Amino acid sequence: MSRFSGVHTIMPTPFTDDGRLDLTSLESLTDFLVKLGVDGLVVLGVMGEAPKLSQREQDDVISVTVEAAGGRVSVFAGSGAEGTDLAVERSLNALSLGASGLLVAPPPVQSDAVIFEYYRRIDAAVEGPIILHDYPAATGIKLSPQLVATLHAELPHVGVIKLEETPSAPKVSALRSLGSDIGIVGGLGGMFFLEELERGSDGMMTGFSYPEVLVEIYRAYRAGNKARAREVFYGACPILRYEFQPGVGLALRKEVYRQRGAIRSAFVRHPGTQIDAQLRAELTWALHACGLGLGEVTA
Repeated sequence: MSRFSGVHTIMPTPFTDDGRLDLTSLESLTDFLVKLGVDGLVVLGVMGEAPKLSQREQDDVISVTVEAAGGRVSVFAGSGAEGTDLAVERSLNALSLGASGLLVAPPPVQSDAVIFEYYRRIDAAVEGPIILHDYPAATGIKLSPQLVATLHAELPHVGVIKLEETPSAPKVSALRSLGSDIGIVGGLGGMFFLEELERGSDGMMTGFSYPEVLVEIYRAYRAGNKARAREVFYGACPILRYEFQPGVGLALRKEVYRQRGAIRSAFVRHPGTQIDAQLRAELTWALHACGLGLGEVTA
C-alpha cells in the first residue's frame, strides 16, 4: 500500500445565523472543496466545533458529508475522546456512518504506556485507517517520535500522523531518521508546509480556506518544480499567517468560505468569536496581498 499523501482539508461545520446546523451549506461546502482538487476531507476536527455539537448533529455531519462527497474523495472523521471506551465507540460509529478513516487525538494523560494502550484498543476494534493527531497546543499531550514510530510499527491501522507539534519540520526529520515510513501530513494552517515537504512529509491536512493554493504547492513540489512551489508558498504567507490565529481563526475561515459562496453564514457557536468589521477589513488586506482579494480594500 502506498503511503498516505496529498492535501486534505479540515472542514468547518456550517451554521445558520441563529446557530442551527446548516446541512445545506455542508453539502455545498463539500462539493466546493472537492472541485478545488483536494485529496480528502476531514470533519469533526479541531476546526469542526465538535464539542459544541450534539451526538445527533455529529452523526449528521459525517453522513451528509460522506453522501455529498459521493466517493470522489475520502472523508475522515475526528473520533478521539478523553475516555478510551468512548473513543472506541465514537470510532466505530464514524466508520458505520461511512467515514473512510479516523483522526484520533490522544487521551489527556502524558504517559507513553497509557497512550499506546488507548490507540491499541481503538486499533483492535476498528477496520479502517487511524490518523494520529499530534497537536499539543490543543490536546496538552506530546507524542514523542519514538512512540509514534512504535505505534505505526505495532498497530496495523495506524498509518498516518497529522503532525502539529512545533517546531514541526525538525519532528518530521526525527521520524524519518528513525526509519519510520509512517505517512506524515502537516497542519498548523499550512504555515510550514514547504519546510515540512523538504524534510520528508507527505502532504497537508489543515483548514486553510484556499486549499487550492496548498494543492498547487504540493503538486509543483512533487513534480520537481521546487521553484514554483516556493513561489506559491511564499506568496501565500500573508494569509497563511493571518488566518492561523488562536481565537479568531475559525471565524476568519468561515468568513472566507461565506464570501466564496461555499456556505451561507460565518456564524461560530458560543463561546466562539464572531467576525466583525475590523477583522473583515484585516482579512481583506491579507487576501489582496496574496492576490486572492474578494472585495475592495478600504483605507
